[in-house]
Amino acid sequence: MGSQDLAELRGLPVFNSPPLDTTILVVTPENVAFNYQLAGPFPRALALLVDLVLVCVFGLAMGIVFTLFGSGFLGVFLYLMFFIWWGYGGVMEALNNGQTLGKKALGLRVVSRSGLAINASQAMLRNILRGADVLPPFFPGVLAMLMNDRFQRLGDLASGTMVIVENRQTRPMPPFPNANTSTIQALIPKRFRPSVSLIEALAAYVGRRKELSPPRRRELAGLITGHFRSSWSLPRSIDADLLLCAMYEKATGSRPS
Repeated sequence: MGSQDLAELRGLPVFNSPPLDTTILVVTPENVAFNYQLAGPFPRALALLVDLVLVCVFGLAMGIVFTLFGSGFLGVFLYLMFFIWWGYGGVMEALNNGQTLGKKALGLRVVSRSGLAINASQAMLRNILRGADVLPPFFPGVLAMLMNDRFQRLGDLASGTMVIVENRQTRPMPPFPNANTSTIQALIPKRFRPSVSLIEALAAYVGRRKELSPPRRRELAGLITGHFRSSWSLPRSIDADLLLCAMYEKATGSRPS
């Protein structure tokens, strides 16, 4: 699927000039190409600052509470704060699809280099290595970010992750065709776990499909669904447009109105 096809899906003008340095093209395992906007050091520092403020406020509140119970609970308080200080980022990113509260506030998200959502081990590793990133006097994490094209700090390089800016642009989705997609959804394997980039590509298609001519719609839908037809052994009689609609509905759990 070419960049011109993707641009048409998203309703963007097509330019022949190269992309900005802060964007990166990722091809997902589903053979769908998607452009990510990378998060630079400044917004990431702001997100970290928000997280630090939240952790400090929580620690202060817990300190006041444990003080009321006497000095016998000091060890419990220190253990709790150690876990929060080193585990907050990893646990939040693992459970919240790559976002801490600070990243969510700044519209950032951690994804793997392949564009897939990160797993728990990646989330924990990148956050455990944060201590090495901020070692004075050279702050190797900042130097690493400035020396690679994905703005990856040491924790990102070790865990195979990168931080992106979420696309906040939303548009009301047009209704699906009258045909019921539930029959097609039943043919989609239960193991279907689309990456974030594939969901965004499906959403882009659903949002633009009514604006595309039927021949162009068939062409684009055929390009995207070819991989899935073969890997899922789907009948060729299934309409590619309806298949994409069914995939979107199954992936998001919602049906546009």
